[in-house]
Amino acid sequence: MENQLTNNANALRLFFTEEVFLVKDESVEISHHVAAEPVLEEASVVSKVDTNVAAPLVHTEISLPKDIEIPKNKTENGGILPNIADSATEKSFKFLGGNKKSVLILVNDGTNDVSTEQGKELLRKIVKAVDLGTADFALVNYAAYPGTTFASFHQFFKPVIMLSFGVEIADLQLEYEWQNEIIKHETTRIIFAPNLHHLDGDLGAKKLLWANLQKIK
Repeated sequence: MENQLTNNANALRLFFTEEVFLVKDESVEISHHVAAEPVLEEASVVSKVDTNVAAPLVHTEISLPKDIEIPKNKTENGGILPNIADSATEKSFKFLGGNKKSVLILVNDGTNDVSTEQGKELLRKIVKAVDLGTADFALVNYAAYPGTTFASFHQFFKPVIMLSFGVEIADLQLEYEWQNEIIKHETTRIIFAPNLHHLDGDLGAKKLLWANLQKIK
């Protein structure tokens, strides 16, 4: 360990804050040949000033010897703790609506923000049929977030109901098989249906969707 003894006045002021009084001791002889240490050490002594040459900036770097390895944080059983910077952060989404009733609506359209005009009109009828206003749900276009799992959506929106139009069960990494019945996953009831544009022209699919919507009203 580095020697921490010092008689430098500036350093000692950091530790001794009480007043110190000197008492003369006749029994101690002080040598007159010892040079007194200056209170403030000069950083450097310049014997000649050259006004035509700019003084170089000195960058002080602290480096470790090459043979010293900084140990990683470890758990009690020897496992390395994850770096905080590497920890997964909560994914955020751009969505329409206010999500006041925790209803998540997923659409899947790579061309339009929501769907075609026919698809959007059908969606208006669907939300009106279950007494939902724009402030009640959150609408996300899955095409903007391909590969996103149900877990990520749930972490962000906390939905109690999810209507999925054109987003398959496998896309959300859920291990279920759609059998035209509401799926209850943890605290969320989920209804799957075809893409809105295709659903608009599929009378059979619309009837199945309506039957499930009646169960969540």
